[in-house]
Parts: sequence; structure tokens; C-alpha cells
Amino acid sequence: MFKRVSFAFIAILLLAQCGSPKKQQAPGLIPSKTGLTSVRVAFYNLENLFDTINGPNDDSEYLPTSEKPWNTARYQSKLKNMARVIDSIQPQILGVCEIENRTVLLDLIKTSTWLKSIKAEVVHFESPDKRGIDVAILKSSQWTVKQTDTLWVPTENPDKPTRHILMATFQNGKSELSMFVNHWPSRSGGEQLSRPLRFNAAKTLKDYIDARPEMKNWVAVGDFNDNPEDSSLRYILGASDEQSNKINLAYLHRLAQPETGTLKYNGRWDMFDQIIVSRYLYHLGPENAIPQVQIYHRNWLLQQDGKFQGYPLRTFGGRTYLNGYSDHLPVFVDLEIGDR
Repeated sequence: MFKRVSFAFIAILLLAQCGSPKKQQAPGLIPSKTGLTSVRVAFYNLENLFDTINGPNDDSEYLPTSEKPWNTARYQSKLKNMARVIDSIQPQILGVCEIENRTVLLDLIKTSTWLKSIKAEVVHFESPDKRGIDVAILKSSQWTVKQTDTLWVPTENPDKPTRHILMATFQNGKSELSMFVNHWPSRSGGEQLSRPLRFNAAKTLKDYIDARPEMKNWVAVGDFNDNPEDSSLRYILGASDEQSNKINLAYLHRLAQPETGTLKYNGRWDMFDQIIVSRYLYHLGPENAIPQVQIYHRNWLLQQDGKFQGYPLRTFGGRTYLNGYSDHLPVFVDLEIGDR
């Protein structure tokens, strides 16, 4: 075990010395060198991907009549920008959050060369969030849906419900993978005041996973609105290093590169976007590659000048339309999946 831990840490240090990862060709659904199925899993917070139609949710901020007008041209530009990122990463299974409805996902598939090439299919359920920002999965048609579930996160305030956690189990031949997509409650009102809400989300996810020991191959992705070292993830969920039952790849990444992250606030990088894998997926054996999370960090995803130079380039900066991408950077990992 000590040799395995040391090797993992050395590998992460080497990655840190090399800087941001270079673009890699997506492995697709091909046998790895060890005979397992190799698949690229990614997560991306799409930052308010709304259509222009007035829906039943509170979408007043993203309508043609809004203070920051949201029209067809801006919506289509947003889709193209999101597609550019996805086409660059080329995931087989993609978790997303901050999407308004199923329609925007179908529009995104039509816009993305990569998603069309893998004949992407949607896994989505409307969330109780009043703004209607949901979580969802876009996955290759080669992975069939075996089971879906929604995990409801309590808030102790029925007037302020939050997003559910989406679970889907996929199957490709003899390989099976369960995926959890998270968008935990925000830090609105302050980190400390809102902390119990994220504790609730962490306990919801933990209880679901722990009650199903037969579920060996699972991955949890999402915008957790906490850093990997924060209590909600490290202690309530119990996700941290190689010694834990839930291996937080973002936690290991931050051990080697504590100044890196996926979003920037007050000049500091946070890593709210994370990928957590089961102990079984991580410890496949010495002949298997150790999964490592990668942040898709490219200059064209960042603001090039001004007060927020070096920050992720958003769609809006305050009331100013920037025609950017998202306030978050995406993350991805290449996994090897064995028989279920």
C-alpha cells in the first residue's frame, strides 16, 4: 500500500512540474492495454445555459426583456462556446450543471461536433430549484442506461429547495459505471452560514453510496461549492486520499498543486469542480494506470485583460456582455472500467 501511495503522489508531482495538461485524444470505448474499457468522464458547469423562452421556472434574468437582454443570437453564441470546449475535451460521459431544461441540452448536442459524433443522449430530470438550474448527463449512445435515480437534498426550508443529485448507471458490454452529478448549495449568504446545506448534500450522497456496497464502479462529479479539503467533502462525505473509501482526485491534485483550481474569487483559485471515484476504481492493480483529474485550463478560456485578467471568461461580467464561456473551468479523467 505504501508503494502505491508513494507512486500516486510522485505521479501527481510530475504532472505539476509539467504545468497544464496538453490536449489528449479521447480514449473512446476501446480496450485498454490491460483489457479493460477505457472511458473519458468529464464535468462542466455551463454557467446559466438558459434558452430565451419564458418558462415555469424563475428565468426572468435570461429573457429578451431582461435587464441584461438574452436573445437568440446570444443564446446561439453561448451554445457554440460550450460546444467548443466539449469538442476539445471529447468526453464519452459528461456531467453538467446550471442548465435550464432538456431543450438546451438537445440544442447543445446539435451544436457540438463531438456530441453528434458519439450520438449523445440525455439523462435529465427537472430539479426543484426555483430558478430551474438543473444537473444532467450527456453520454455516448454506446453506454446504455441501466438505472436512474434522484437523491433529494434536504434544506430544512421547503420554500428554498435545492438541486437534487442525479444518479445514473450505464452499461457497455460487461462494463458498468454509476455516475453521480452534483451541484451542492452555493455559498450565498456566506460560507459559514450556508455550510450546513452542503453538509446535508454530503450526507445524502454518503448514505446512498454506503448503503450499496455492491456498487463497485462509481464516480461522483460536480460543482460542490466547497474545496476538496473542506469538511463537507473530507469528513462528512469521507472523500480524500488513497487511504479513504472514496478517493477525491481533486484532493490529490491540490496536494501537489494547492494554488490551482477551476474558478477564481478575490484573486484566489478554488477547486469546487471535482471528480471522486470509488476505492475499487482507483485500486485496480499495479498494472493499471492511476486515474488523475485534469483541469481543462486554456488561455482562450480566460479573460485576457482588465481587472479580472486571468479569471475564467464569463458570459456576463456584471451587466456587461462578454460573450465568454463559464465562470468555471471543466475537469476530466480517463478511467479504466472492469467487469461489473
